[in-house]
Amino acid sequence: MGEGALIALPEAVSDRGSGRGLVRGGGFANKMGITEKNRVLIISGNKDLIRLLHDSASRGGYAVDTLSTGAQAFTYIISCKPKLIFLDAGAGEVEGVTWIVMLREMTGAENIPVIVFGERLRPETIAGFFDAGADDCILLRDCDQLELSARIRAVLRRHSAREAQKMIPLRCGPVELDLACHRCFAEGREVNLRPREFELLEILMRKEGRVLGRAYLLECVWGMSSAASTRAVDVTVSRLRKALGEKVSCWIGGVNKMGYRFSAPDKVPR
Repeated sequence: MGEGALIALPEAVSDRGSGRGLVRGGGFANKMGITEKNRVLIISGNKDLIRLLHDSASRGGYAVDTLSTGAQAFTYIISCKPKLIFLDAGAGEVEGVTWIVMLREMTGAENIPVIVFGERLRPETIAGFFDAGADDCILLRDCDQLELSARIRAVLRRHSAREAQKMIPLRCGPVELDLACHRCFAEGREVNLRPREFELLEILMRKEGRVLGRAYLLECVWGMSSAASTRAVDVTVSRLRKALGEKVSCWIGGVNKMGYRFSAPDKVPR
């Protein structure tokens, strides 16, 4: 880039479809009293998909902004902090899984819920989005307005519940989860966990001593997506055990044909 070259900020299109940009002097205007508490962002260049999502979000009382690519969205997100982000799996030059990983590393935006959508998504693609930290994946060709609205409410409900719980660290034996900072410690050693591994461990610890079925874990951690399978639970448990290490991993026990249970160290058979 030559000396004196200017970088133009991308324009966000308002929900009224006027094409009028929300970028003003390096920031985003906040029109008509709309706040971060009731604003959602759709990242897509597909007008038909945008219209479908727009209708569902608008019925829920949310103001809707759109951007055509994920690469454009980071400045917007920092300024407006939307309540929810819809990400088109095929949008733009930044590959979707990579984009979610980048979002989860942004201070102040790492906990914004993301729903990935597309007309066709392969199972391995869906699994990759979930592992990166997506809150739900929706195949819009198989999803009507009622289901879409229910999924939006479910994601926001889970997000609100998690935010309310974050102020109190979760401890079970020598395992501790710092929910506010998204950090895990086992016997004083910090353990790096992927988003889904962290959420799965949190659910198991909160229900310590109880057997949790795969379908229940799938609903709690992966949301309402029918495209995910109970196999995703088994794979994530396997990775979680490996990350925790040999000694700690035995605290997560499998119960034949039923599911998994987290047992405090003093209750694990020796």
